[in-house]
Amino acid sequence: MDKEIVVCFSGGKDSTAMLLRMMELEERIDYIIFADTGFEYPELYDYIKRIEKVIGREIIILKPKKSFDEWFFGKLVSGKNEGKMRGFPFYLGACYWMRESKYNTVRDFCKGKDVIKCYGIASDEENRVQKEKNLRYPLIEWGWTEQDCVNYLNKKKLLNPLYINFKRLGCYFCPKQKDYFLWLTWKNYPELWKKIKYYEEENIKGCQRNIFKKPVKRYELEWENGLVPKQPETYECFDCKGMKKEIFDCELDKWLGDNTH
Repeated sequence: MDKEIVVCFSGGKDSTAMLLRMMELEERIDYIIFADTGFEYPELYDYIKRIEKVIGREIIILKPKKSFDEWFFGKLVSGKNEGKMRGFPFYLGACYWMRESKYNTVRDFCKGKDVIKCYGIASDEENRVQKEKNLRYPLIEWGWTEQDCVNYLNKKKLLNPLYINFKRLGCYFCPKQKDYFLWLTWKNYPELWKKIKYYEEENIKGCQRNIFKKPVKRYELEWENGLVPKQPETYECFDCKGMKKEIFDCELDKWLGDNTH
């Protein structure tokens, strides 16, 4: 019996380009899965629905077995800090929440199935390739770079509009986020920023450390006094050339168009 094909979709440019191109080539796809951290920007969830509409297929949303709060407030079970609150993942090192919400949910979904998992890693990021069995990297097979993926999606008017401002997508409170992206969150997503402040306060109480390189209150003070961090280079959007700051006042469909082919 042939192995089942699982496409691991993140809503990012690479996995989206991989998925759409595989469908154009009429490749077999048995499951399309999205491992949800629960802390993505709201536009990403809208984008997933849009892609479902375009492809006419369900994208299965996977949830971790335990909530973030269970891990965050849970106790460490080994090491010199055994028994203390786990708190937020450190700025440096591996992220337990990526492991639990991404890697482990995909592993559990595939358990008991004979599958090949397809990951959207571009040919100029081969250092991210894993040596695990039953993995496939179609973009590398095709020789597609990250920019190739952007160009492909732009031609279809389907580049995720978050890329107008963000170079990388992921949890909005990732400790590894650059200052400019934290500033965007503070400026445009007050409810998300409120959650960040909550977790920082709890992290200081339980672990005596900040989430980011600087305390959240210090960031706020700087930004309220007019400091705007330098914006890293981002990708050009086909429909939004020159619009790199304020996508948030616009309807998502305005940017994505009604492209359903």
